[in-house]
Amino acid sequence: MHFNLMNTLPRAIVVFLLSITSTMVTAQDGAVSPQTIQATWVGKTLVGTIGNGPLKGKQINVNLNADGSAKVDGAIVDSGTWRLSEQGYCAVWKTIRNGQERCFTVVRKGSEHLVINPDGSINNTITEIR
Repeated sequence: MHFNLMNTLPRAIVVFLLSITSTMVTAQDGAVSPQTIQATWVGKTLVGTIGNGPLKGKQINVNLNADGSAKVDGAIVDSGTWRLSEQGYCAVWKTIRNGQERCFTVVRKGSEHLVINPDGSINNTITEIR
C-alpha cells in the first residue's frame, strides 16, 4: 500500500511537522564541551562580534593556537595565551582586562556560539569558524 502524506493530512499539519523537524535539527544547541572547543576552534579563525561594553557589536577575529598562544584583531588587537578549563576555556591577554585571566563557557545557539562570561553576560558571539 502506498501512503501519500500530502493527500492524507491537511497542508497545515505537514507544515507543522516540518517545523518540528527543523526545531529538532537545532536540538544540539547548548553547552559546548572543552573537547569540542579543542576539536573545532583550535587553529581556526573565529569571526564574531563583541557582546558588551563600548565596542559592543564591533567585529573581532580570534585565533586560539595549538601551542597555547592566542590573538585577537579587528575592533580590539591583542595577543596572549589560552587553555581549556573544566567547562570551556580561559584566556589571558596582554592588555585586555589588564592581563587578568578570565574563563568562559560556550553555548551553541543555532549557527552561532555565545562566549559567556562568569557573570552570565555575553563576552562575544562567534558567527563563523574559518
